[in-house]
Amino acid sequence: MQNQIGAVLKVVGGIVIALGFLLGVIGGTQTQSFLFFVTTFLGSLVTGMVLIGLSEIIRILEVINKNIPKRSRKTASNSNETLFDAPPQQMSTKEEDDIKDFLQKHNVEIEKIIPTPKEDFFIIKTSARYMLIEMGGFTPKIIDEEKWPEDLVGWFEQYNQQ
Repeated sequence: MQNQIGAVLKVVGGIVIALGFLLGVIGGTQTQSFLFFVTTFLGSLVTGMVLIGLSEIIRILEVINKNIPKRSRKTASNSNETLFDAPPQQMSTKEEDDIKDFLQKHNVEIEKIIPTPKEDFFIIKTSARYMLIEMGGFTPKIIDEEKWPEDLVGWFEQYNQQ
């Protein structure tokens, strides 16, 4: 499926080049100036080629966009294998205090904090569910369940079976 904007740009680029040639020939014969023909045609040729080039860039970006999910899934499954055997990271008391303070502000009661093999990621067990917290920024951040990294999901499933 071709992008509509890219297709329109390609057609408009071709029309600009054709009109430039036609106007250059007509204007050049009426003024009897070869220079008029050359300047008109070259101006429209450059403009048309820029439009055609933009359409090609759009096409290439669309191909790249289609391939990105496949690549991320592939790397996630490869890193998943290494996380299965990896021991959890050590949790500092500062990280533990930051998590507790952050979740207390959100009225979440913690049953257990589970460090993961992935740096700055911690799984929090509450009475109702499990939550993933990322500590990488200046403040802790709760990661939605559907956005958990695949390798952590696999690691956590294996961790729960033990």
